[in-house]
Amino acid sequence: MALKIRKKQYIAQDVDMIRSPAYQDLSGNAVKLLILMQTHWRMYEPIAYSVTEAQKRVGCCRGIAHACFKELESHGFIKLMLEGHFSKQLARKWRLTFREFNDQKPTDEWRNWQPEN
Repeated sequence: MALKIRKKQYIAQDVDMIRSPAYQDLSGNAVKLLILMQTHWRMYEPIAYSVTEAQKRVGCCRGIAHACFKELESHGFIKLMLEGHFSKQLARKWRLTFREFNDQKPTDEWRNWQPEN
């Protein structure tokens, strides 16, 4: 009986992105959420990720989890594709701007982020 070798999955980050002002300005919780969201990335479907799931996985309160999404969106790392609906238990759906999506190149909105003065 042959052993099946399982291919390990990993997340690679672009060094230019990590060194960017947008990434450097992120809070630790937002960086953690961004990494967690990448584990759900697929080329042809947006990432369904709710505030409740973020709260649980990041280990923070609901308000901070919500703020992390806003922070990632305002810094150009994620883009809302479909609004969720709490009472129907539908999570918001997001696109990572630094990954390909639907055969389109990354849009990299984070490159244009500038700190507020």
